[in-house]
Amino acid sequence: MKTTTTLLAAALILGAGCNKRASYVDPDARSKVEGTGVEARDIRAVADQMATELIGSGPILQYEGTPRIAVLPVQNRTRFLIDQDIFNTLITDQLIQGSAGKLAIVNRELTDQIVAEREMKRQGEVDTQGFKALSGVEFFLEGELRSLSASTNKNQTDYVVVRFQLTDSESGIIGWSNSYEMKKEGGWGVLYQ
Repeated sequence: MKTTTTLLAAALILGAGCNKRASYVDPDARSKVEGTGVEARDIRAVADQMATELIGSGPILQYEGTPRIAVLPVQNRTRFLIDQDIFNTLITDQLIQGSAGKLAIVNRELTDQIVAEREMKRQGEVDTQGFKALSGVEFFLEGELRSLSASTNKNQTDYVVVRFQLTDSESGIIGWSNSYEMKKEGGWGVLYQ
């Protein structure tokens, strides 16, 4: 009983300092926990700019019909731990919403499941409302993050480039590309404004 009481008292004392409340903030607002890395507002700005410019690019505007695009996984070649799938998710959403049906995004992440489902339909194991050809793509959208970092014993700086390119799936020609650049400076171990 004494051990249980001691453990309960310790848990209450430790928990007393943890009762701060979290609150929602605008994802585009300046972070209170800033560093020199990529932040939510950077990712959102990149996705918005790239999707808007891609939709208005020559290869998309000049294509007869509805071009199909496979959004490939973004490659992170920076020193920062970044969930690259956030870029793919936001850009895919922006392209679908902003294009108003002028382009189609082909989901390559579910290819194994799609092939298995097609096989079950063709063998009569599950019903279907009709067979369709598996969609190929006219373009691949690739993205990568690269950075250049420098530091002294007091300060650090990071220059980050996020680049996307649209490659024709038949010719291999890059028909569109664009980069988003950001550079941040700060001191080691302190927040900066």
